[in-house]
Amino acid sequence: MKKVLAAMAGMFLLTVWPCGAVWQFLSRLIGGGEAESFLFPVYGGMILLAGLIAGCTVSVLKEIKLLKEELLKNRKIEPEK
Repeated sequence: MKKVLAAMAGMFLLTVWPCGAVWQFLSRLIGGGEAESFLFPVYGGMILLAGLIAGCTVSVLKEIKLLKEELLKNRKIEPEK
């Protein structure tokens, strides 16, 4: 769960806090501003998607680790003939 929260917090910081100021500066140079305000919900979606990807990765890694441990525990070494 810590990795999921860290991924979401990292994505939030990269899209909203420092990059938000950069995009505001660039929008004055390039143009835009309120016309691109519809993109802000996309940023929220990217933050949630980052958390979902991190959560699924953690879940899959746990399952792989459990399966590996189970296979090693149940593995019976038969003597060669």
